[in-house]
Amino acid sequence: MGHYSYLVAGDCQFLYTRDHYDEELAALFIEADRKFIGADGSEVIPGDEWPESECALGYYTTARALRQRLNVQGFTSRRAVASLGEGIDKWRKRYESEEQSQRRERQAQGKSMSETVVRPSREPDQLLASVGEAIRPHRSYESFATVQEYLQYENQSTETVSDVEELRWFVEERNLIRLIIDQAPDDMRVGLNLGELTGCCVHLDTTQPIAGPTRERQLSALPDNAPLIVLTEGSTDSRLLTEAMNITHPHLAGFVRFIDYTGTNARGSAGMLATMVNAFIAAGVANRFVAIADNDAGGHEALAKLKRQRLPMGCQVLHYPDLPLLASYPTIESPSPTVSITNVNGVAGSLEMYLGRDVLTINGTLAPIHLGTFIPAVQRHQGALSKTHKGLVHKAFEEKLRTARRERHSTTADWSGVHAIIESIVHAFD
Repeated sequence: MGHYSYLVAGDCQFLYTRDHYDEELAALFIEADRKFIGADGSEVIPGDEWPESECALGYYTTARALRQRLNVQGFTSRRAVASLGEGIDKWRKRYESEEQSQRRERQAQGKSMSETVVRPSREPDQLLASVGEAIRPHRSYESFATVQEYLQYENQSTETVSDVEELRWFVEERNLIRLIIDQAPDDMRVGLNLGELTGCCVHLDTTQPIAGPTRERQLSALPDNAPLIVLTEGSTDSRLLTEAMNITHPHLAGFVRFIDYTGTNARGSAGMLATMVNAFIAAGVANRFVAIADNDAGGHEALAKLKRQRLPMGCQVLHYPDLPLLASYPTIESPSPTVSITNVNGVAGSLEMYLGRDVLTINGTLAPIHLGTFIPAVQRHQGALSKTHKGLVHKAFEEKLRTARRERHSTTADWSGVHAIIESIVHAFD
């Protein structure tokens, strides 16, 4: 015989877990919910009056509080009800499949059919109504007019618990919890009962926290499953890199997500990027995220302070990588019109410089970098393409994207720059 933990709602128990506790359920509580419940159902402090052996350890809160915790995780009533409908359909299909399989097997053996699979007998609204009936305050035997009425009530409650248990195969756990809790009044006590795990043959340490560490394990798993978020200096960088990644690294679609600034009126700059990184850190964003800035003087100056900070394990701050193309690049230093060949890595490495030699070539020559303000903090000039050339480069790259979508295997286009950027993001946590 095993020992079980379970969800308590009113006087009913659901979602039994043998010799352990359901981590999805435990993670919905906080250590402030940790309580010992006496035999009379009241909260107690273990001592002489209530020996620990007579107290049930658990985590308890109100139905309203648990609903709100589920809500902020995205497990809304609407989502849970939709999940229940889909789950019952899957259950019904599985039952029909198993029934047909057993019928064929018994016919082949010359035996009569005997039901050994559980049949889903109720529609979603009927099941929810029966859950609500089961968790209402306990009705005493004396409150029933006849023994038959009492037995009918007990049988229905047992069947309801059994149906919910069967649905664990077909409905996500937190959706099931939401469905149960939604039938409870706001102030009803609900919780995770761990009492059986502290008795004979089981050794749950009642002095150790459970909900807190379980929630921490759940959160630590999130970054492993959620997309890697990439923050850039602005909407143009995010849009172009998203489209370029679909060409150079199509296998990363859904795994890497560049933040979409559309409609935010956010001004693109390295300074704003640093502000956003600090905001993500302050908010405790669980996703792993990479902030990547231009490889120019302004970008290095703006992120210098941020890069000196102790960053969370799930955060990396980068610049676009150095490129061989930019190590020897045509440059004009005002006021002289003379073109010289200069290393502009770390000086003028905005995204335009990574869109390919082909789109940077205008009228047969590479569009030159114009050196501007000297930035003492990084001891170098800020450089950039002229506004006219920048517009032409963007236009050429848009056409390059359209061509690449039509001709996936073209070998003439230069994708080395954006390829290097995506590779630096992929390996940011190496």
